[in-house]
Parts: sequence; C-alpha cells; structure tokens
Amino acid sequence: MAYSAELYMHELDKKAFDALNTFPRLVKLREAYSANYDEKAAKYQFLSSAIRLSKNQMPEVYNLLPPICEKLDINVPELYYIKSKEMNAATMGSTTPYVYVTSKMVDKLPLELLSSVLAHECGHIACRHSLYHSIAGLLVNGIENSSFNDLLPIRKLLTPNLIRALLFWDRCSELSADRAAVLCDGTADKTIDVLLRVHGYGENVNREEFLKQAMDLRDFVNSSNANKVFEQMMVQGESHPRMATRVYECYEWSKSDRYKGIVDGTYTIEMKKTDDEADVQEEEVLAADVNIEAHNKPNGEKVDSSDITFDVDAALNAVNSELNRYTNRAEGIDYFIGIVSGIFAGIIDATFVGEINITNSEIGLSHQQVNNFIQEYAKSRGLGGDRLKDAISDLEQAFKVAQDNVWKGAGIGVSAKNHHLADLAHHPTPVGLLSSIIVQFLRIGTFVNKEGEWHFIFVKPSADDIVEILAPAVLTGLLNWLVVVAEKKYEDDYEKEVPELVHKVAHIVSSTPIILEIAKCADNWFGHLVSDMGGSKNTAGGGMGIPGVFVSFLYEIAALPILKDSGLPAFVNDLYENHKLDLRHELVLYKSLGRQAIPVAFNEIYARLFFFLIHLEGEIIDHKGVKGIDWSHVIPFRNRTMDRVMMVASMTFNVADTVDAAAHAAIESCGSWIVFSGKFVARYNYVGAGRAALAIVKEISNEKKEAELIHEKLLLTQIKTRSVVEQVERYKVLLEEKIAGFLAEDITEFMDGFDYIKQGFNSGDSDLVIKGNVVIQRVLGREPQFTNQMEFDELMESDVALVL
Repeated sequence: MAYSAELYMHELDKKAFDALNTFPRLVKLREAYSANYDEKAAKYQFLSSAIRLSKNQMPEVYNLLPPICEKLDINVPELYYIKSKEMNAATMGSTTPYVYVTSKMVDKLPLELLSSVLAHECGHIACRHSLYHSIAGLLVNGIENSSFNDLLPIRKLLTPNLIRALLFWDRCSELSADRAAVLCDGTADKTIDVLLRVHGYGENVNREEFLKQAMDLRDFVNSSNANKVFEQMMVQGESHPRMATRVYECYEWSKSDRYKGIVDGTYTIEMKKTDDEADVQEEEVLAADVNIEAHNKPNGEKVDSSDITFDVDAALNAVNSELNRYTNRAEGIDYFIGIVSGIFAGIIDATFVGEINITNSEIGLSHQQVNNFIQEYAKSRGLGGDRLKDAISDLEQAFKVAQDNVWKGAGIGVSAKNHHLADLAHHPTPVGLLSSIIVQFLRIGTFVNKEGEWHFIFVKPSADDIVEILAPAVLTGLLNWLVVVAEKKYEDDYEKEVPELVHKVAHIVSSTPIILEIAKCADNWFGHLVSDMGGSKNTAGGGMGIPGVFVSFLYEIAALPILKDSGLPAFVNDLYENHKLDLRHELVLYKSLGRQAIPVAFNEIYARLFFFLIHLEGEIIDHKGVKGIDWSHVIPFRNRTMDRVMMVASMTFNVADTVDAAAHAAIESCGSWIVFSGKFVARYNYVGAGRAALAIVKEISNEKKEAELIHEKLLLTQIKTRSVVEQVERYKVLLEEKIAGFLAEDITEFMDGFDYIKQGFNSGDSDLVIKGNVVIQRVLGREPQFTNQMEFDELMESDVALVL
C-alpha cells in the first residue's frame, strides 16, 4: 500500500511549504540554478568519487530501497555510498533526486535501522523537500562561500528573517521525513534508535527512559511562553530539530489516530484538509515572536494582535508595583528602631511579666468557668437542670458519637484514662472535626495510642444509620446531575456557556443535603466535646476532660510517621494522663501567655509607630511638603521594609528575654541544673519566640517572592524589548523584501543591462554601454534622456541639464 505524502506531511511543514511560495522568484531562480549547476556538479562528483549502489553493488544495502520507494509512491532514486568518518545520510537534487549514505553509517547500523534511515531520506523526496532543503544547507554552510553568492538579487532577498524562516522550514521538513520513516517501519522504535545511534549513543541507552526524558522536554517547553521563547532562541540557527524533540514527535505521531487511519487506509486527503483547517494553529515563523495570551478588555472585546505591547506593559507595571512592595529599603535608622523597640519590650517583659506561675486558685477558677460554660450551653440547647451532672448527662444523650466506646476490648493500647486523647474525634481541632465526619459517613473510628500507632476501627452501622448516611449523598448526586443536564441543555439552546456565578450557585444549592448533613455532624461533634469538657456524668467537674488545643495539636504532630518512634507520643500522653493537662488546665496557661503577649504587643506597636513617624518626616523633607508623598514607603503595613524592622525587633526582644530568663534562672538555681531548667522554662516568653519565628518565616517568604518578581520582570523586559526590536525589524524586513522583490522581478533585464555595459567596455562600443544604461533606467522606472551616442552628444550641446 502506497502512502501519499500529503497525508502524513507535518502541519508546520505544510504551512512552511506554502509560505515558501510567497517568494516564487527566489524558488524559480534556485530551482533553475540547482538543475543547471548543483545537480550536474553533484552528479560528476558522485560518479567520479563515490560508489553507486545497485543490485550488483552492495545489494544488501540497495535492496532496502525499492520497497521503501513503493510504500512512499516515488521513483527509486540513485543511491551512493561515500567514504566518511561521520554517520550521515542526505537527499539532494530537485529535478533528479539522489540519496547518499556514508561508510560509517553503513558500518555502524544494522540493516533494519539502515532501512529506517533510507525511509527518512525518501520521505524528503516524497514531500519535495530537496529545493529549500538545499537552500537551508547553503545557509548553514555559509552563503558567502557558495556559488549562490554570485546572484545579487538572491542575496538581497536573503534577509535575516528569511534566513531564520528557511531554517525553520528545514527543521519542519525533518519531522515530516521522520513520519515517513515511522510509516515504513510500522513503529517509532527504529527511528528513535537511529536518532540515538546517530548522535553517538550506543545500545546501552534505555530507549524507554529516554522517551520519558523527551516527554519531560515537551512538557517543560509547553509550560510557559518564556520557555517557548528560549527554545526558539536556542534552535533558530539550526537546520535540524533537537534529538529529544524528534523523539517525542515520532512517538506521539505513532500513537495518533491519524497514523492508524493512514496505515489501515481509512484516513483520506479530504479528512486531512478538514483536520488542517480545524487543528493547525498559526505559528510565527519568521521572527519567532512571543505569543502573549490575549485577555479580554473590560468591555468584553477581544484584544487583537496590536494590543500585545499593551498587555506586556500592563503585566510589567503590575510586576513593578508588586516588586516595589517586596523590595527591602531598610537603612540604619530602620535597624535602630527595631533594636531599640526590642530592648524596651525586653525590659517590660523582665519587669512586669516575669515567670509563669500557675496557682491552685487559678486552676480552680478555670474549672469553675468550664463548668459554667457546660451548664450554659446545655440550657441554650434546652437541656440540663440546675446541676452540672444533669447538664453533662443530657448532653451525652443528645450528642452521641458512634466510636465513643469501640476501643474497649480492641487491644489497641487505649484506656479509660487516655481515650479522649487517643480518639482523634475528641480533639477540639480541624483534625478532630475531620475524624468526626469520617466516623459519621464511613463509620470508621481513628485512634492513635501512646506508642504512635494508628488504629482504624470499623463501627457496625444499623439499618437506620445506612439510610441516614446514604440518603443525603444520593439526593445530592441526583440534584447535581439534574443541574448538569440543565446546563447542557442551556448550552445547546443558546450556544454559550452558563455564567460562572450561576454555575457555582446552582451546584452549591444542589449540594445542600450533604452540606446540611456535614453541618449537623459538626454540631453533634461540638456538643459531644462540651459534654466531655468537665468529665463524665459520674465524675462531673472532677474527672478528666478533653485535651486542649495545644495538647491535641502536639499529639497529632507526634503521630506523624517521622516522629512516631521519637518518644513524643508517649511524652504528650504522659502530660495528659498523669499530669492532668486537659482543656481546663490549658486555659490557665492561655491566660499566662496573655500576660506574655503584653511586651510583644508593645514591641509591635512601638516599632510600627516610630517607623511611620520617622519615614513620614523623611518624605516631607524630600518632597518639601505633603504633596507627592509615596505612602507605600510610609505606611507600616504591607511593607517589606517594615517586615525587616519587625524581624530585627522580634529577634532583639527574643535575645533580651532569653538573657533575662537565663540570668534569673542561674541566680535562683544555685548551681542546680534541674532548678535552672525549671526556672528558665517558667520565665521564657513563648509568645515572643513565636512572633520571632513568624517574622523569620515572613522574611524568607519575602526574599523568595522578591526573587520570583525579579525573574518575572526580567522575562517581561526581554519580551517587551524583543517585541519592540521585532517591530522595527519587521519594517526593515518589509522594506528590504520590497526592494529585493522589485529587483528580482526584473532580474533578466538587469543582467542584460549589465551584460551590454560590460560588452561595451570590452569592445569600446559606447552605444552598447548606453544601451545597457537604458535597460537599467527603464527597470528602475525612469525614462532615459538618451538612447545612443548621437542623442548623448546632442544633449551635451543643449542647455538641458543631465540627470543622473
């Protein structure tokens, strides 16, 4: 079965081939020159120095060629074998094509891969690539060193943009020839192997792994416009695509429906034309311009190509604005503000805050406050009586949870003393809420024992539980399906998409059953936590309550796989189970931490206030008044310089607090390390440490953001510069091509004119010199003042001025 080149020709190759015809005179000149000089010279060269293969000359190689030519529906070209240390093969000639392979290619490749090489070269012939392939070859080897340089009009036509275009077309032609090879081979594997061998990689290279690498290259290039620009810049002077590019093009082509259709004969030329109209996207061939995504204007109109520069400018302005906010401008006075503010905050902390000292009266007060909250919450839900025990009992009945007692007898290391900590659904944290939802909908309880071991216990549901779980899920699915059907009908009827806001609202409303069920689950979770805050109904106000937020978070972190064997889960369990550190005790710590927040708040306010006053004064002095003040440099919020000041202030305060805590602990411990540790821990300001940590994280984030913005600004600046330069180049190229085209149109007359002049000089015949001048003047659109020697003499004797 023969494959028509029009079926498998690469889309960009087809567009390039069509674009070449916009320079018909160049094509005709080159075609004539090739037929009358290049092909004859090559014929002589090969016949005199190479080996022509045939059925009787290296038949094992030659016999590979006829079946390939039959598949590609071309005449069998002459095949030459030349001595060379390079692995190479090429197709030359436009009127009488021929192929040559080098001795190293034949020696190094097995016959099945050599067949793929010949199929590639015959693909060039089938697609009629030889003409501009030869032009591109001249460009790569240097026009100045070729006979092509003799034709002045052609040199005029070969502007830098046209040269880049010819090389681009040449790269496209390789993709079409690769497709021809894949069709002849029946697989992309041989073509990929040939590419690896030709580029110097042996059999030890894993084809599949390199294919993954090639796909990574494709994804990298397609991930951004900037990467596409970089690719264009790197390959614009090359005649062949990069190896990995050809590999993924071959592979994707071999897996395409079009390839399968060509092989089984179901894909026709009419289908190809339809696909081309639908799929081929415009590519900037000549200048490799950057394609900026066109956004909609505020009035809904599309931005056309003339708006590209505006889009780049808008993006650049946005980046500059962001970069202005993320640029650190801290000077000596700013660092002085931070240091002084941190020292003063440290003095306040040492003088007025001191140690965290929790008294029994404070613990008792916290217990009473929790008990009061339980009773008030129960009354708000219409439950409980005058006694705490009644409130807890009613809440336990009203807000039952399925996994409350499944740990009993399960042998998972959970006991009555620590089950509120081990059962994650009893934690007053987001993880606790999530665990509660999992229990509600999946009937799976999540437990972590003091060894850090995770256990998932299935809670057997009743028939009512199954209905309660499935009903809202099924109803939600049904409602969302109806919404999708309605949206599809709307799009079919009105031929436009449903407005985004309507789409979101409709799906939210249709998800109401499941949302209500989740809300109900959250309410039940919170109600159950309240019932357990003060112990059970049998130990109301005195038993172990639920763990507080801090202990819960710490236990969840300790349960992570990386910390499971660190001993942290057992340590947190000991705090809760043996030291009775539940929510009520944590509340006392929160109050103490509230006192520690006083110097931290002073540090925050003092530093920001003095920053504002000092920089406002500086702006007023610089602008000689309030007019023109850059408030982004003054306002102490969303300001990178202010973030740097706060980092200095927070770390200065943290250092001062650490020195104070260590000094007091050393004095009071009298050399006892245990006493020193306890006193230091009690006096250290944890709120200040947390604020310093946040400041450091913020600074690192700012540095990263600034680097990203600088990189983005660089790319946008390059794009804008390239756009402006290309715009100027387009005007220049247009002018050059018009001039060159003008010359090319009348190249015969020009050459005749110069020939007359040359003959006239050689023979001394002035009439021939004048005749040549007349021909050139008329080509240039001028009417000559004289056409022979007699008319010239008469003009010289007259008063009429000679116009040159």
